[in-house]
Amino acid sequence: MRLSGKKLNPKVKQEIFAYLYQLIADIDSEKEAESFCRQIFSPAEQIALAKRLAILWALQKGQKYSQIRARFHISPATIAKLQNDLSKPEVKRIIQRLESEEWAAVWEKKIKNIFNLSS
Repeated sequence: MRLSGKKLNPKVKQEIFAYLYQLIADIDSEKEAESFCRQIFSPAEQIALAKRLAILWALQKGQKYSQIRARFHISPATIAKLQNDLSKPEVKRIIQRLESEEWAAVWEKKIKNIFNLSS
């Protein structure tokens, strides 16, 4: 999607972002989130968002720029920008959520193995 060069009225911009953020906050499941993203974002926008999250995660895990570049086909400038973002409180919260999900997935698998439960 191409953005217009015309700026939105600040009040209108604030209002439409408030609606967007509330809609995102009201999403109840992964399936609903997927449906929302598929309807609202173009495939390119979805990939860009997902790649940014994956790059932040890779940086947090200590992967080298060269590994990240090769895996996600992005420029060093993009990696550097996201590296700087890692110090922002909002991004730290995102990383904490990703770490919580990873921890939960690991323990879910261990518990299922203990009790011989299938996925």
